[in-house]
Amino acid sequence: IRHAVVEGGMSWKNGLNLIHPHIKILAIKDCVWTKKNGSWIVENVPLGEGMVDFKSYFKMLKEFNIQVPISLHYEYPIGGAEHGASSISTDKQIIFAHMKRDLNKLQQLWQEA
Repeated sequence: IRHAVVEGGMSWKNGLNLIHPHIKILAIKDCVWTKKNGSWIVENVPLGEGMVDFKSYFKMLKEFNIQVPISLHYEYPIGGAEHGASSISTDKQIIFAHMKRDLNKLQQLWQEA
């Protein structure tokens, strides 16, 4: 959903209406547009802190009765772990806390949809 929001703004709903019968997995992450050095870039952020309208997205998934595996992505800055680094600069307990926070947020947003 994050890529659909970045590429198509609010038109992701139209795309979901077309592709929902073919969805086999959900990749979940959030983002914001940020201006750095005079250029706009997409910056990944913790779940629920960005511009993805998860409540609307999850509501539509429920309406379509989509029940597939979810891949929750942690691609915001957390000591290199967001890039799959084998040596990270953040204590693993902090990384696990981020993961737990995002999982709890995912469950909350799903329930609210």
